[in-house]
Amino acid sequence: MGARVDELRRAVPLAVGGALAALACGHDASAQSPDSPSFYTGAPSFLHSSMAITRARAGIDVMPGISPLFDGVRAPHDFNLWAPQPYPVAGAEPMSLIGFDPFEVPLTPGRNIEKWAQSQFALRMDLYDMVVYQASTYAQPGYGDTSGINRLNVRGDLKLWDFGGGAVGRVTAQYRYNTQFPNDVSEGTKVGTDVSINSEWTGFENRIVRFKYEQGLFDNNLTFVVGKINPNDYLLNIEFASDETSQFLASIFDGTDVPASGFEGFMLGTGLLFTPMPGIYLNAIATNPTTNQAADLGLNYLDSGLWWFGAELGLITAFADESLPGNIAVGFNTTNASYTSTSSADAVDGSGFWLYGSQYLTTDLGVFAQIGYTDPSVAAYSQEATAGISLENCFGRANDGFGAAIGFSVAPQADLGTQMTVETYYRMQVTSSLQISADIQVIDHPVQPLQGTSSDQTMVIFGVRAIVRF
Repeated sequence: MGARVDELRRAVPLAVGGALAALACGHDASAQSPDSPSFYTGAPSFLHSSMAITRARAGIDVMPGISPLFDGVRAPHDFNLWAPQPYPVAGAEPMSLIGFDPFEVPLTPGRNIEKWAQSQFALRMDLYDMVVYQASTYAQPGYGDTSGINRLNVRGDLKLWDFGGGAVGRVTAQYRYNTQFPNDVSEGTKVGTDVSINSEWTGFENRIVRFKYEQGLFDNNLTFVVGKINPNDYLLNIEFASDETSQFLASIFDGTDVPASGFEGFMLGTGLLFTPMPGIYLNAIATNPTTNQAADLGLNYLDSGLWWFGAELGLITAFADESLPGNIAVGFNTTNASYTSTSSADAVDGSGFWLYGSQYLTTDLGVFAQIGYTDPSVAAYSQEATAGISLENCFGRANDGFGAAIGFSVAPQADLGTQMTVETYYRMQVTSSLQISADIQVIDHPVQPLQGTSSDQTMVIFGVRAIVRF
């Protein structure tokens, strides 16, 4: 373990130094705005020229259009609690299937408060309530074949300052209250797989999921992150499968289950996010895996001696047209924590890697694929491969969406075999506030590596997801 830690200590400064050197060279090359296509005159032609798009793909959020709380310019705001607000503040007006929205009147006062808080206090809110209900054609003996969960989500992003117009500092706090029904185990456990087939299921009734501070520097091309984080916000974050509230429910597509126990979930950690030039990002994240057990911040778990480190290098491409960007990324992770480790006394070293790509074929149609491998000693699944498609604005209807994907998960125990997961969904904007998705998953040869079991069953899981955005 000591040799691995030494390698990590050497690798991190080199990565940081290399990225800073590239950033410095870029600033010497030109004095234009970092969003200018000619900011770096030596950039390869296949790289995307937008720094804004590059930062967004790296997970850097500068909250554009919102004036910071301190030293920001406050626009006049005529507050009216009952001013018409027919759709959620966070997005553009959707194209609803039904013109009448029963949620509009009761939600209007809250939406006007949201707009006031954003305008006058630089506080952006994300409020929703979501229900997912699933039923399977098969369940293991002793379990029922249905399960559901209701999630109430409250998130606030506070833009504190923006020093010199290129150093945004912000705080994010997010809380979720989950109600499970029936209140026993997830549908994945019932059908016999450790792949979460409902990413809404957390095992916690209430939880602080994010509480973090982010500070940008050098035109926000270098961002420091610290607090309770989700590493998947910055690593393996495919835009076509990164949001379980509107896209795929199975965890194999949303970040995969390969990069060991310090990757998935919400835990104390820190990171550096680099965009040294348009079209390139380099992110590095370190976490304490034990804190993933905590419904609060998890400060009492910090003395476990367990750690996880991952890094990803990504290219944002524009081979044919800059309106159709692509993303090619490679990453690695190393850890001393397996899924059963609780402290340094039972630490187990292991490393892995991943490779993924995504590409817009039209402005609404995208494809993605990813593969990953992690040492069997530390991963729930040692190998995974997935591929899928995503189509937005189906049939010309804004906010309607369709997705389909297939994935293969290989258990660390060779005798358990390989699980195949297929998922497809259709999301419909029913009213301005309400989205409903129909979801179907097919599981062939379900495998539970953590329990050391597998089955020759093939089953279909039918799901319905409804979300009301405040």
